[in-house]
Amino acid sequence: MSVKVINIVNHPPAYEGHRGRPRPEINWDLPNGSWVGIWGYEWHDIIGKRVLKVADDIKYEVWQPDLRADKIYEHTFESGLVHKLFPAVQKKFMHGFKFREDIYSEQLMQHLDKEINKNKPLAIHINAGYRYINIPILKKYSNKVPIVGQFYTNSSSIFDIPETKHPFKLLNAYKKLWELNNYYKKLKYIIPSVKKGTEIFEKKFGTKVFHRDFANFGSQFDKWKCTYTREEAKKKLKIPTDKFIMFSSSRLIPVKQIDKMIEVLAQLENKNFICYISGRGTEKYEDYLKNKVTKFKMNEKIRFIGYVDYDILQNYFQAADLLLSTSAQDAGPASPFQAAAMGTPAFLTATGIAEEFFEAEKAGCIVPVNDYKIWIKELNEILNGKQIRIPENKQLTAFGDWNKVSGYYYNIYKTITKT
Repeated sequence: MSVKVINIVNHPPAYEGHRGRPRPEINWDLPNGSWVGIWGYEWHDIIGKRVLKVADDIKYEVWQPDLRADKIYEHTFESGLVHKLFPAVQKKFMHGFKFREDIYSEQLMQHLDKEINKNKPLAIHINAGYRYINIPILKKYSNKVPIVGQFYTNSSSIFDIPETKHPFKLLNAYKKLWELNNYYKKLKYIIPSVKKGTEIFEKKFGTKVFHRDFANFGSQFDKWKCTYTREEAKKKLKIPTDKFIMFSSSRLIPVKQIDKMIEVLAQLENKNFICYISGRGTEKYEDYLKNKVTKFKMNEKIRFIGYVDYDILQNYFQAADLLLSTSAQDAGPASPFQAAAMGTPAFLTATGIAEEFFEAEKAGCIVPVNDYKIWIKELNEILNGKQIRIPENKQLTAFGDWNKVSGYYYNIYKTITKT
């Protein structure tokens, strides 16, 4: 008998981040003149499509709350994967003694209830982070249906208490800790982002953690091949060949610390560089970053290029003398691996599986997440000629082997529906 997997996205489609670009191929007009659409490359979609490639006894659906949607929209891809958009709203809730805002969909909850009441083999896949949409799911269904939570950020410091003597901050931290304990004791299965910090779930809650020695997500590094020399790539992109080129590729959101990166670059002694930043964020946040560039008089040194097509993105990776990856909290990130595949060294913060892999390979320049003085010191040394080791392609390819990764997720779904 086949197992249905419902993988729930905890954020809406990235309409704001894709503004100014064509609609995705799958889209619908709304009565109010707006539109909704499905790109099909959320990590949840990618996992689902890959699992369906290796298994014929799995049905896979991705459910996503959408702040624009006026009703449920659905599309079935050629792979058999189904992606549904559900009308959603932003809800305020208290975590600790502070209010947070997060997305919630009542229609999604109603349809989930219907699926569970069918009493057919079903696995629910959620973000393991403390999210508002997950609280009622775990409370209502944790003893009825297997639920696996996946960390999409570094999970190693979730239960840390801040070093402070401030009574309110401590009280807030302990209330949050109490809420986290109640939350995670209901989550019986976890897909970790990193190896570090998983023992607390196993020891404290008896959680089944699905350990592995390869990446969270596969990578088709056979498609990431250098077609130009670094100088040729620079010429093709019409960027200076006599400058040290840095490149950053990520969503432009606060956790990626692009603002801190700008401040650090402004303090470097050697000014013979240009940093290209790809990716999009909200209009407000992009304006904040651009204003920071202007404030530090770095307009000639830092250039935003927005989203770029796949082949152009590869050209930037080839043209770069150094990849900058400065996230404060990440399950990956992907860019250091992509840079390595294109023969580009990486400067990366100590977060996610990138840190674990690069550290094991004695490669990259790994710096603390928030010690910006060390960032400055290391970047100054790199600009003055310090060499950074690049992981070997053989190890890189093995680490991101989709056959391993697909089998890993498939086995998780089959395992949790048998217990």
